[in-house]
Amino acid sequence: MAHHWDDDELLAELAEALRAADEVPPELIEMGDAIFAWKFTWSDADAELAALTYDSEFDAGRVGALTREESAPLRALTFACPELTFELEITQDAVLGQVIPYRVMDVRVRFLSGEEFVATTDEVGCFTLRPIPAAPFYLQCRTENGTAVATHWITL
Repeated sequence: MAHHWDDDELLAELAEALRAADEVPPELIEMGDAIFAWKFTWSDADAELAALTYDSEFDAGRVGALTREESAPLRALTFACPELTFELEITQDAVLGQVIPYRVMDVRVRFLSGEEFVATTDEVGCFTLRPIPAAPFYLQCRTENGTAVATHWITL
């Protein structure tokens, strides 16, 4: 037997649904909007995804081989696909990156806001992002054979 809603019950359910919508974290809404916009605006939507293959944040059992004179990165990330690998180290004031295999290339840094800038690697594939991005971002580049490669969103 179907339940028949009276006006008060219906209004109470609608009010609850609106309250629940207000509880969604604004960052999640912003990221969803950016992903939707990315899908319909990014010219390389068919890019190969460089998947996260290592995140030191989740490697609690790791024993480092650093001496007291060496400083450890706050976090290390690796994104890899068959075409190339992005190695990232997050320090106190910068993101230090390297593209492997080494090559000089442009790495596009894109933010949720739609803003972007280009970091060019040096002859050993290194680049620096300074200051550390405060908002989620992803990296995108094009290999020598023309393949577009992108990481997923990175939040530091």
